[in-house]
Amino acid sequence: MSHPGPTPLEHLSRRSWLLWALTILVVLALTAAVPLLYLPLMELEGTNGMPSGQERDAYYAIVGLAGLVVTFCLYTWSKQRELEAMRSALHREEREKDDVRNRLSELSALFQVSTSLNLQLRLDVILEIIVRRVVSTLRAQQASVMIYNPETGVLETRSSYGLEAEFARNGRQRLGEGIAGWVAERSEGLLLSESAASDPMRQHYKPDRHISSALSLPLRVGERCVGVLNVNRINHPETFKEHHRELLLMFADHVGAVIDRAETMDRLGSRTRQLEADNRRLSETNRLKDVFLSTASHELKTPLTSVIAYAELLDDNAGRLDGTQRSEFLRRLRAEAGRLLSLIEDILDVSRIESGKMTIRRSALRVEDIARSAVETTRSMAAKHGVTIEESYEEHLPAIPLDEVKMRQVVVNLLVNAVKFSPANGRVSVRTVREADHVLLEVKDQGPGIPPEDAAHIFELFGQGVNEKRDSKGGLGIGLHLVKRIVEIHGGHVGVNSPPGSGSAFWLRLPLALAEITLATEDAEQAA
Repeated sequence: MSHPGPTPLEHLSRRSWLLWALTILVVLALTAAVPLLYLPLMELEGTNGMPSGQERDAYYAIVGLAGLVVTFCLYTWSKQRELEAMRSALHREEREKDDVRNRLSELSALFQVSTSLNLQLRLDVILEIIVRRVVSTLRAQQASVMIYNPETGVLETRSSYGLEAEFARNGRQRLGEGIAGWVAERSEGLLLSESAASDPMRQHYKPDRHISSALSLPLRVGERCVGVLNVNRINHPETFKEHHRELLLMFADHVGAVIDRAETMDRLGSRTRQLEADNRRLSETNRLKDVFLSTASHELKTPLTSVIAYAELLDDNAGRLDGTQRSEFLRRLRAEAGRLLSLIEDILDVSRIESGKMTIRRSALRVEDIARSAVETTRSMAAKHGVTIEESYEEHLPAIPLDEVKMRQVVVNLLVNAVKFSPANGRVSVRTVREADHVLLEVKDQGPGIPPEDAAHIFELFGQGVNEKRDSKGGLGIGLHLVKRIVEIHGGHVGVNSPPGSGSAFWLRLPLALAEITLATEDAEQAA
């Protein structure tokens, strides 16, 4: 690796030291030579009758003069050292300025290249690059970037890096408030140091952070400020200088346009993604509506067709049917009419829930009583499908304020669903049990189970219609959605455990805290 040669300033410094060293050597040599030459002369003149006292005075005068010359040389040498120290300091500062300028130029060139090549760097990536490179370039300990939100009029910290970065993270300031707010409002750079006690901005210094020097600069696009760049030196022996502020201000003006462009692209990308997501949801909703309408037309048409057919048979064959046949036709007619009414009621309940108009009439009830009533309602359907319903209820469960009609509808929906998907001669079990904070009701079948990809959607509206390959047992896809919403209205929650090929266990949990409310209400009524 090659090393750069000495600079002109270093050449000049070396030549200066050589000239001074040569001058001092010459003067010292002359100073030493004069007394040495003078002594022989004095001895020669002494033989001619010169007084010895005069010889000593002359000698001392020459020696004193030589001492003055030496003192002058030493003083000149010390001053030369001071000049050399000043020259070295200027040289270091000049090299630091060049280094900072080169690094910032490199970073500016990087963003220029990304802009010219239309690289889609996200805003958070750009801000992270800025704070890290600024800390490294300026030998700072911490840097942060605040982005101005024109809708709220607030500067929000979007990126922070370095020592004690957590102090700046999530920071917010309004225009005109604090150092960043002042810089953004006036669009002027600010240089602060710990020693500048008279600066009015010193009041915003945080003593516990030990910031020895700080730069705060606006990130501008033309005359518009899009953010503020804050750079701090913490416990650092050297403070920022004016050239740091000037160089960083040039850099800030350039990256302001890059940040503004990236922010615009982020907003457009976010809006595009939101529109795409909305479009997908609308498409899925339209598909589910098509599935629902197709299924609803079939589900509603079947009982209506049966009702019309049995009504026509009764009308056309009134005189030829005996009492047993008429009773059977009427029973089927009522069953189909009840099925039709149940479908309509489910659709109306969904409408009421979604519009927030469902009315709940609560009374103190035990969950096992509701389960028994629902089992009796479903037993005939289960017998028709050859399915046995088994019951297991824990005794002495507390009464909970529930809407009897709606909760029985919940359990009936779970039972009907379990019977429909159970094989012939299968079993459906219903059980209740008390848990730590809830009462659990579980309905378990021996059906084929639910695929994992469908289990997440099973309680959604038209959830059974998500899979277009469902069989004829799928129904309208609103029953389980009703179960979920009615239980949630009562303060509980629902779920399903369905290992593939091992049946499904639908459960609902109602909080025991509701029972405590019931007891408190009963006590208050008795006290009254």
